[in-house]
Amino acid sequence: MSANNKDFESNIDYSAQDILYMIRDLPDACCIFQVVTDPFGTVQDMLFLFANEKYGKLVEKSTSELIGSTYFNTVNNRDEDWIKLSYQAAFMRQSVINSTYNTKFNKWFEFWAVPVYKKGFCAFIIHDVTAEKRKEETRVINSNSNNLILDCAKALTTNDFKKGIKYTLKELGKVLHADRVSIIEVNNEEIREVYEWSDKVSGTGLPSRKVFEQFDFFTMWNKQMNGESLVICDDTTTINDKNHEVFKSVLEGTISRYIVSKLKSKTETIGYLLIDNYSQELTINVREVIESISIFISEELRNSRLVQEMSYMSNHDELTSLGNRHAYSATIHMLEGMDVSIGVCFIDINGLKTINDSKGHDAGDNMIRETGNLITSVFKMKYCYRIGGDEFIVIVPQVEEERFAGEIEKLRKKAKNIPVAIGAVWSDTANDILGLINQADKIMYADKAAYYMENDRRK
Repeated sequence: MSANNKDFESNIDYSAQDILYMIRDLPDACCIFQVVTDPFGTVQDMLFLFANEKYGKLVEKSTSELIGSTYFNTVNNRDEDWIKLSYQAAFMRQSVINSTYNTKFNKWFEFWAVPVYKKGFCAFIIHDVTAEKRKEETRVINSNSNNLILDCAKALTTNDFKKGIKYTLKELGKVLHADRVSIIEVNNEEIREVYEWSDKVSGTGLPSRKVFEQFDFFTMWNKQMNGESLVICDDTTTINDKNHEVFKSVLEGTISRYIVSKLKSKTETIGYLLIDNYSQELTINVREVIESISIFISEELRNSRLVQEMSYMSNHDELTSLGNRHAYSATIHMLEGMDVSIGVCFIDINGLKTINDSKGHDAGDNMIRETGNLITSVFKMKYCYRIGGDEFIVIVPQVEEERFAGEIEKLRKKAKNIPVAIGAVWSDTANDILGLINQADKIMYADKAAYYMENDRRK
């Protein structure tokens, strides 16, 4: 075997020209330099000894223009790091691998600077790694996007509604490097609630809820979406032509870009997710992230509404929207034994059964609604309850006797056209609230008896 190897080696006789032909056909761009220095050893330039056609295409020069010329005189789109790397390879005899992004070609290149021949000479091999870089960038973007979506989804579904929303808005704001992230909850395009996170420094001075109520942003956003559920506006100056007033009054100098995503429950729009002044240098798939998180927010927003509606229904009378017997009982339990002043007023509709029998239950329901409206025209709704078919009660804590008496007198005057019996008491303490309610009830029945006696005399 050694003899064969010896015979084989003895046949090797390649000229320098042969070797240049070999590297000429490399799949990568390649060039060989003699590094030119000043008397102090500082690199001044690099003289092309060889360049293949692939390198020529990269620098947009023919090989004949390059060979025999210097780097600075021939290459326009040059990488300044080459001077430093050429010194390391040519004089320190170190191989160096580096990568760079070329803006002209929109490509990533990995290049190797390697020592060749003898001191003062080096070669560069340039490999296009754009595909690998894009693949890695995509992997990172997908990973970051998925992690953010899962993180926010977990926060929304495992915490109570407000805590989950607060966390999600904060995370979106941090990852998107935004000035503000908001959820504008709407009902029939009227603002119902606004949830907001804003950067402590850059988030100040942005439009408030009052501004959203003043201008019709919802119509503008829906037009921008053009049938989609999301719009990314990278430059708000484009809004100036079609919505000049909005741009001049709200956006100019304050909001340079924004993202809006529609929050939906089936076909109904229940809100908008708004991101103001986000960064344009992000390692996530912005559209995918916002669309996905919007779905989770929409679901939690819908569930929150259902819980609120169920809670409202369990504590409010369907016909009048006043507190029901359940809410009344909870109030009694809360106030019982408290050392605060309190006013109690019992109201009962006179002759409701007669109205139902003679005019029908619709007329009776209208009378109940009118009575509820009468009571809330004098007292705050949170103090008013319907506790039976024709029975209402008002419980006002921490009220002065003179003020409560004035409100009762106002109620009596307003009730001239509605047949109601009224009984009211006031006390400087709620220690015996049930006793006060019984007193008001007795006074109301005395008022009712007087009403029927008066009507009997008229007959």
